[in-house]
Amino acid sequence: MPQLLTVSVRTVPPPCLMTLEGEIDLLTAPQLRDQVLAVADGDLILDLSRVRLLAAAGVQTVLDLHDHRGRCGAQLVLTAATPVVRRVLSFTGVDQAVVVTATLGDAVRYLKDGSTRGGSDRRRTD
Repeated sequence: MPQLLTVSVRTVPPPCLMTLEGEIDLLTAPQLRDQVLAVADGDLILDLSRVRLLAAAGVQTVLDLHDHRGRCGAQLVLTAATPVVRRVLSFTGVDQAVVVTATLGDAVRYLKDGSTRGGSDRRRTD
């Protein structure tokens, strides 16, 4: 069976970057959650440029991970979402709860600005 979700992690230089490739659904959302929780509780960027599908279980996982990072005083930023994933983020309102940027550079700049901690800034930067 082919791998439905591949996660690549880069921790240096900060912030931590996870590049996701494939599908985030009922089968793969637990894998994503486990891999995110395995890295240090600092700011985290999820690169969605290679995600083909973001299903309901994936949406809930993203929101849960956002809440977890916020409780740790850190932020989760989503970046470079494909058009299909952007529609899901918009339709579900995730883009109002989690910072979403158009590019990786925008995400890094947002976090380096140190706008707010704990996920209280819900602005979209694309």
